[in-house]
Amino acid sequence: MGEFFPGIKKIQYEGPLSKNPLAFKEYNADEIVAGKPMKEHFRFAMSWWHTICSSGSDMFGSGTAIRPWDYEPHPVKR
Repeated sequence: MGEFFPGIKKIQYEGPLSKNPLAFKEYNADEIVAGKPMKEHFRFAMSWWHTICSSGSDMFGSGTAIRPWDYEPHPVKR
């Protein structure tokens, strides 16, 4: 599978005192909670339509996402 964010490394847990904006402060995937690793309790997912196809609009306002494929005139190529 291709890389979605070239140059961005996997986000790591660094703890609540981390100043790194690209670090988990509370979520530690390997920490055991109730007998299972946290990653099994909180599986990450995304809503395809809202994340990839939408402009980012929601009940709080209009969308701000500018996607390059939004400007493709041919619907199949979009």
